[in-house]
Amino acid sequence: MPTSVGYIGIDHHHRDPYFAIASALDIEIAAVCEPGREVDVANLAAMDDRPDEITTEGEDVATLVRDATVYEDPQRLVAEADIDVVWITYRNDETPEIVDAAVDHGVHVISEKPIGRTAADLEDVARKANDRGVTVSPSTFYRKNPITMELRERIQDGFFGDVWTVEGRFNASQLSYRNTDHYIYDRETSRGGALQWIGPHWVDMMPWVLDDPIASVNARFHDADSCDVDAGAVVQFETESGTLGTYHTGYYLSDRGKDTHLGIYGEKAQAQTGVHHDSLQHEPTVALELTSEHDDWSGAPRRTIEYEFTYDRFPQWGDYVQDYFEAYFDGVETGDVPATADDVVQLLRVLDAAYESAEQGGWADVA
Repeated sequence: MPTSVGYIGIDHHHRDPYFAIASALDIEIAAVCEPGREVDVANLAAMDDRPDEITTEGEDVATLVRDATVYEDPQRLVAEADIDVVWITYRNDETPEIVDAAVDHGVHVISEKPIGRTAADLEDVARKANDRGVTVSPSTFYRKNPITMELRERIQDGFFGDVWTVEGRFNASQLSYRNTDHYIYDRETSRGGALQWIGPHWVDMMPWVLDDPIASVNARFHDADSCDVDAGAVVQFETESGTLGTYHTGYYLSDRGKDTHLGIYGEKAQAQTGVHHDSLQHEPTVALELTSEHDDWSGAPRRTIEYEFTYDRFPQWGDYVQDYFEAYFDGVETGDVPATADDVVQLLRVLDAAYESAEQGGWADVA
């Protein structure tokens, strides 16, 4: 039997790519909700003008939900619909309350990151979910990226030795390409901009690759002119084991697409990579450049692995994103999923510390 799913947040601009993912999974969307509005599922249309850099190419988004029951109240959906999982793409300020209701009714959750505005919004909910055996996961899908998985395994195997420093960069298209009237660009709703929206992917991914949580941060923000959230941020950080890092993120590009880089510098080896591209950039491969002082690398101490990403199952971002959601639905009943409620709470604690650092000046500890 397919997994029965309720989808909340029909007006969110990630709905279409997530519908594309859902259409290839063994799931049935049995209920839908846009809080406060009755959705006309028969006339849903692709969001070709939505506020980000992903195109839908006129997909028929109504087909997947044509038999779904429509709710206006997300609390009623999780209480009344006969569902196993609720899939949420909704506002940071109201999502934790929906997740809490789902946990109360034993409904598992997959939600757009970072699920809340602050760690305090989610800590009690996460504890309750863990106590009741309910799986709550964010959409931090870089944990299924082939390059990040390779780097994490090499770090765990000691390939780099002591990791001294790491640098990350993830920049996306300028706000002029985006509909800044959308609630994700509102401070009261979302808390922040680039760091709170595109930033969480790498704020989660870098310590996950290092297998070493971030312990303290020093952050500065570049405020946007067209809305009241940050257009970009630069974050220094230190991990629990003492690795120093930097992260640069923002809505800076004068073209659609992404500008990415990850560098790892250790005692025995170094790595540099773009981590990924997207289908808009039309690059055939993504390189992982490794330099090592290991004895068995002496004949060729610098090596490059070319990763040919596929877009057959999920053209918008790459098939590794599809892999993430497949892994979630495969492991949802047991909790064996790529990212957990505890992981997203830790992510929010790092974001909390970044905003605290910027407000007070200087370094801030991660709770």
